[in-house]
Amino acid sequence: MSFIKKPPQTITRQFQLEEPLAQTLDSYARFIGSTPDHVVASALRFVFWKDKEFDRLQKEQKKARKAGQPAEVKRP
Repeated sequence: MSFIKKPPQTITRQFQLEEPLAQTLDSYARFIGSTPDHVVASALRFVFWKDKEFDRLQKEQKKARKAGQPAEVKRP
């Protein structure tokens, strides 16, 4: 087993952002010395981590898949 793991696979997605948000994204990326891609990925990870209802839904769906049942998507 290697000590250094290969980086996660990345895929290209195309999004449209409102102009002020796109400018702020670029500015923030420069501020932290990173790329807009990294900022977006980090922000999404943070949102998914903080959203406890979404986390609960993900766990329910995973449990249902293991049991071979279709999972319901419940929306507030």
